[in-house]
Amino acid sequence: MRMIRPDDDTAPFVSRWNTLIRVLLVESSVKLVARTAMDYADFNTGANCHPSNDRLARDTGYSERTIRDAWSVLRGLDLAERVATAVAHARLADEYQLVIPGDWRGLPTIGPRGRKFTCLGCGKGFNPAAHQAKRKPDGQVRFDVSRFCFCAAARGEHTSHCLRLWDLQRKQRGEKPWRDTADKWALFRQARGDDW
Repeated sequence: MRMIRPDDDTAPFVSRWNTLIRVLLVESSVKLVARTAMDYADFNTGANCHPSNDRLARDTGYSERTIRDAWSVLRGLDLAERVATAVAHARLADEYQLVIPGDWRGLPTIGPRGRKFTCLGCGKGFNPAAHQAKRKPDGQVRFDVSRFCFCAAARGEHTSHCLRLWDLQRKQRGEKPWRDTADKWALFRQARGDDW
């Protein structure tokens, strides 16, 4: 079976969209809303997507607030563009254009082969947990990249053990700690080790 890449223009939009949504490291509610929204969009272009939040809530089983939050994250990741705003008295929902952004490789995704990540601190393989992404006031979505680069070595710890180990090793070599590291996404790609 051939792996469809999100930027493969010879494949239908729906296939490329579903591939990208499948590999995104975001919470399941965002993924399900994105996949369900595709059911209401044009198969070849992702255009004309205008299910109401109420309809998506019924389809997914999530609350309307969760649906709104998911749309916010999708817009913040440049995966959805609102092209028309809802008109309540006319019973019209927001209309979206679903998009595969040109810089999709800069999104937090697993690699094309779905391999485990390698913890930068202890070197063990792990599956990073999806990130609960929130849209910030500037409209962009921010991620705690350390959650993708370091495993939770001890039960109940959130990456802190291996992150501290990594910082200690860097300090001994006279290098900057995690918080002062400029290109955390390069370290993310190193931990992923499975590039597109």
